[in-house]
Amino acid sequence: MHILVIDDEASIRHLVKLQLELDGQTVESAADGAAALALQTTQTFDLIVLDLMLPDTTGFDLIPRLRKMTPDLPILMLTARDQMNDKIIGLQLGADDYMTKPFNGTELVLRVKNLLKRAKSLAPAVPIVTDPFLSVDPEERVIRLDGQPLPLTYREYALLALFLTHPKRVFERDELLEQVWGFDFSGQTRAVDIMVQRLRKKLGTQGERIKTIYGVGYKWIDA
Repeated sequence: MHILVIDDEASIRHLVKLQLELDGQTVESAADGAAALALQTTQTFDLIVLDLMLPDTTGFDLIPRLRKMTPDLPILMLTARDQMNDKIIGLQLGADDYMTKPFNGTELVLRVKNLLKRAKSLAPAVPIVTDPFLSVDPEERVIRLDGQPLPLTYREYALLALFLTHPKRVFERDELLEQVWGFDFSGQTRAVDIMVQRLRKKLGTQGERIKTIYGVGYKWIDA
C-alpha cells in the first residue's frame, strides 16, 4: 500500500516511515501542507497519516482539501493535543481515526492496517435498492443522489449503504460502530453522531430520512 505521512517534525516522519516500511508499506512524506498537496496531485495514496499542526496550515484546513481531491481516502490524525474537542473537529471534517502524541509505533501500524483493511472490506454485497432518489453501485462503491454521485468517504458510504439496505431498521450506536468502524475503533459513539451529521448535510433534503431514535440510535425511512 502507498501511504503519505504529513508532519513537520523530521523525527516523527522518520519514525512513522520506518515503522510502516518495516510492515511492508510504501511511504512518502511531506513536511507541510503545500508539499503534501503537490504529492497528492501527482501520486495515488491508499492512506494519509496527518499531523494537525503544520508550519503553513493546520490539519483542520488540510483535511477538506485532501478529501475534495480523493473523497474516500482514509485519514489518520496525529495530534499533540489531548483534547476531545480537537478530535471531534477532526472527525467532523472527515478524518477516520486519531492518535495522540507521543504514540506507540506498533499501535500506529495496527491502526493503519485496520483502516486499510476496513477501506477494502466496506464495499458490502449490496442488494438492489428500490428508492426514487438514491441508488447504490457496489462495484464502483458509489451512491448516487438524483443520478449524481455523492462525494462520500469510505465510512460514509458504508454507513449510508447500511441504512439504504435496511430501511426502517433501528440501529443502536454501538452496533453502527461495530459494523462501520470495527471492534477496535478508539472513538466513542459520538463518532456515529458526527458522521450522521455529515451524511445529512451531503444528502440535502433527503438527509431528513435519517431519523434519530433518542436514547438508542438511528434508522432510515422510506421516501
